[in-house]
Amino acid sequence: MMSSRLLNLFTLLIVGLASVLMIGAVVVAVNPQSWLNPLPLPTTVPLLEVAAASPVPAATATPMPVSSSPTSRIPTLPPKWTLTFTPLPTSTRTATPTRTSTPSPTPKVLPANVNPLTGEAASDPALLDHRPLAVKIANTRPCARPQSGLNEAAVVFEHYVEAWITRFTAIFYGSEVEKIGPIRSARLIDLELPAIFDSMLVMSGESGGVKQRVRASDFAGRVVSADLGADCPPLCRVPRETVTCNDTIHTLYTNTADLHARAAKSGLEVRPTLSGWTFSPTPPKGGLPADTIHVDYLNAPAVWKYDPTTASYLRTQDRLTQTDALTGERLTTANVAVLYAHHLFSDIQESPHFYSLEIQFWGQGRALVFRDGQMFEGMWLRPQRPGLFRLVGASGAPIPLKPGRTWFEFVPLDAAATARDNEWTITAPVLPEQTPPRR
Repeated sequence: MMSSRLLNLFTLLIVGLASVLMIGAVVVAVNPQSWLNPLPLPTTVPLLEVAAASPVPAATATPMPVSSSPTSRIPTLPPKWTLTFTPLPTSTRTATPTRTSTPSPTPKVLPANVNPLTGEAASDPALLDHRPLAVKIANTRPCARPQSGLNEAAVVFEHYVEAWITRFTAIFYGSEVEKIGPIRSARLIDLELPAIFDSMLVMSGESGGVKQRVRASDFAGRVVSADLGADCPPLCRVPRETVTCNDTIHTLYTNTADLHARAAKSGLEVRPTLSGWTFSPTPPKGGLPADTIHVDYLNAPAVWKYDPTTASYLRTQDRLTQTDALTGERLTTANVAVLYAHHLFSDIQESPHFYSLEIQFWGQGRALVFRDGQMFEGMWLRPQRPGLFRLVGASGAPIPLKPGRTWFEFVPLDAAATARDNEWTITAPVLPEQTPPRR
């Protein structure tokens, strides 16, 4: 009897085990991943679902066509970024100023010998008969520094690139500069700047996707690039031994004389019609104290310190003093303007782990203008593709720049601006890391 019971028990165990195996086989057949991943995989938060804490009106992101030909711009969703702004010393929250029904005054027509980008009289009025030059300049630490020619630029734009470091686009107009560089590759923001300044675009090259857009742009004939056949002059290599890291990538330089000669040879050396910025040696009323400006780019934090003796801002980056290699002097500027614009990843791959950032600098957005140790809040307005954008206050009246050079710092829409003890900190957040899609 004991043997019979053992036999029955053994039979039940065999039947039970067979049932379990059959159920498992069915589950695997229906969902093969369930065997390897019994728990659901975490989902990624959509890029544009991130929002700041306070619903303050954000900058617009209405697409602006590059030219009359079919647009090459990637369609984008309306941004959901919002602005966070807590000015001190008061603790009240100030909303982003909006344009009122008051029309913007017509900018004052500058004399023919005054540079419309600096508000200063040119040393030689003939220097203004050239086309502006937008030159892409590296800012990699330490290999690209010190750069040459930045203190001779009329305008400099700084923006994020891959790995959350920064790169410059310097606009040269009204000056003769013997050495400019090191020159590096363009990014998507450089589809906008040549249209604004009616300039040449000077670069070492670009990624495949950016190249397609540049070639389809309305300034394609004004591009000077090593990968499009430009040789020496105007783009020349210096010996590797003369650059900081002895690397070839940072040996490409140029100068204004050779660039203007190339433009003239192509029939492009014409004086542009530029208007829209206003200048005044006296700051407007209503500014807040701003002796120091921290623009906290993640891997390239920049600091501008106001120097009353020279009435200009002195630049430091990565806690290191930045100088111009041409003179050895500190990088300086009369104005610093922080421009809030929508940042998002495009589908253009710049490296195995990064896609190219598109900075949507069209429409309008928040602006913080620093001059004479003071900060003036307003907006930038760019309602159309060609021509200078404008900087206006809450009433729509222009914010006058101090005569001299202006550095523009691009930051994302949700960059927080705070002030304490006359020091302003603009935190330029980064977008979530983006990696190539699985193939």
